[in-house]
Amino acid sequence: MKKIAYFIILAMCISLFGCTSNERKTSIKPFKREEPPLIDLNDSTDNKDDACCYTEENLTEDEKNNTAFMAIIENSKDARPQSGLSEADLVFETMAEGGIPRFIALFHKNSPKQIGPIRSVRPYFISIAKEFNVPFAHCGGSEEALSIIKSTSSINNINEISNGEYFYRDNSRKAPHNLYTTANQIRKYISTKNIKTDLKCNFNFDNKFWERENMDKATTIELGVNKSYSTSYKYVNGRYEKYMDGVKVIDKNNNLPVTFSNVVIQNTDIKLQSDNTHLDINLIGKGTGFVFSSGKVKRVTWQRNSENEQTELFTEDGNKVCFSKGTTIWHIIDNSVTSKYN
Repeated sequence: MKKIAYFIILAMCISLFGCTSNERKTSIKPFKREEPPLIDLNDSTDNKDDACCYTEENLTEDEKNNTAFMAIIENSKDARPQSGLSEADLVFETMAEGGIPRFIALFHKNSPKQIGPIRSVRPYFISIAKEFNVPFAHCGGSEEALSIIKSTSSINNINEISNGEYFYRDNSRKAPHNLYTTANQIRKYISTKNIKTDLKCNFNFDNKFWERENMDKATTIELGVNKSYSTSYKYVNGRYEKYMDGVKVIDKNNNLPVTFSNVVIQNTDIKLQSDNTHLDINLIGKGTGFVFSSGKVKRVTWQRNSENEQTELFTEDGNKVCFSKGTTIWHIIDNSVTSKYN
């Protein structure tokens, strides 16, 4: 009897298990495997930490240790050809006295053996340097600019007048167009003075941003800045070759053309001060401009809310502008100047 009872119970369990098992098969949905995230094989920068934040170009191990700095470089005709511009990550160009342009160039990736001619500082160059929180090299400055430096301890500057050992004169040129420095000398000063610097940059990079078909083409750019100075660009082999007063710009260090991946034009108010000599350049607020990259152009608006913030660029529909990977030149010009492109 016990065996019979055992087999009856066993049969009932098997029947029950089979029924339950069938119910589960009909009620459980098939497992859906999630697709792995897509990897962009066209992105040449494997790790953002290995890239220069100003260009998104890959850095070697030695380049990662480079200290970023800026230098104010003259652009009168007597200063040409300049040294170091082709090796800068980022170059700003705007006006100084008498309608003569001047550069403030930022160096991180490269280490030029000659930079210059170095010239004096103005308040708006201080404002640009504060955007990136890096030291800048100069020789003297306007009374207003030197007063700002003296009263603001957070401004890290290297003034040749009080630090002449970090600069030198090139006797093949006439003063004041013959003052130069080197990347090693400026970085030596920064290290000796134990100056803390940031790699601070809000630029976005995306080459695909410029692949959209609805953008206007622009392979030539012309800026008639004033009666005594003009500059232009020609898009050649993926970069913009710079011309000044109709002459191609060559770097004295290496005899190479000075070229850029991106050209920015920022329109703002530039006015003479009451002395009818020095300029006021408005870098805080909002305005309009253009960005040129990959042989195309985008109308933009710019915005900077305070001295301690960086200027941001937006498309007309409110999206942030992306640069092509590589170096950038940034023009700051008066609202009255018309940008021509074709």
